[in-house]
Amino acid sequence: MTDQEGIGPEAPAAPPQEPEAPLPAPSAVPWEDAGLSRLQGLVRTLGRVLFHPRDFFQNLPREGGAEALAFGLIVGTAGVLACLYWQLLFYLGLSRSLGEMPAMAGQWLSLGAGAIMATMLLTPLVMLVNLGINSLGLWAAAGLTGGSWPPFVPVWRLTCYAQGALAAGFLPILGGPVAGVWNLVLTYQGLRGVLGLSPWRALGTLCLSLGLQVLLLLLLLGSLAGFCFFGG
Repeated sequence: MTDQEGIGPEAPAAPPQEPEAPLPAPSAVPWEDAGLSRLQGLVRTLGRVLFHPRDFFQNLPREGGAEALAFGLIVGTAGVLACLYWQLLFYLGLSRSLGEMPAMAGQWLSLGAGAIMATMLLTPLVMLVNLGINSLGLWAAAGLTGGSWPPFVPVWRLTCYAQGALAAGFLPILGGPVAGVWNLVLTYQGLRGVLGLSPWRALGTLCLSLGLQVLLLLLLLGSLAGFCFFGG
């Protein structure tokens, strides 16, 4: 008997296994991470923007305007609505506490409450216009303060994500002022992290952009007033 006769039949070779596809790396912005739900992405992004702004804006991708717009509109609209809600409560409480007030004062309070309610309905449109004006003013200011003229999309993205500061609008009474100051701080960090500006140039760009935004707003309001006057 030969050695081969004492050996049983060989087991069939296992089929070769295909290598597993590598998992996609998580996005630097949780809001833009497809592996997270919208709510998880929103909460995690807010946490990074509000409490770790320097790291967030340093790692912020420079492409993609739609996702940033969605974040800015959602957070900004919710924050502004919260601020208006507290103001509406203030007007209603003031009108009740005064009781027998002069007719002119009562009419003023009624107009104020009505204006707040009308603004609530138009808040998404107001936020969209605000994002456009802020981005254009910041983009122009960054180019006018020296150096190379930056692309518009990174400026648009940092402006949209800086709207995370408006989450402070849910704070009673002081929500509006806190949100405004915090938005300036986040925009400053965005100029440094996204555009790589020096501290003094970022501060100058921020100050100049505020003046340009006021100018753009006045031009827009003047154009609308002229259109309504001559079109009517």
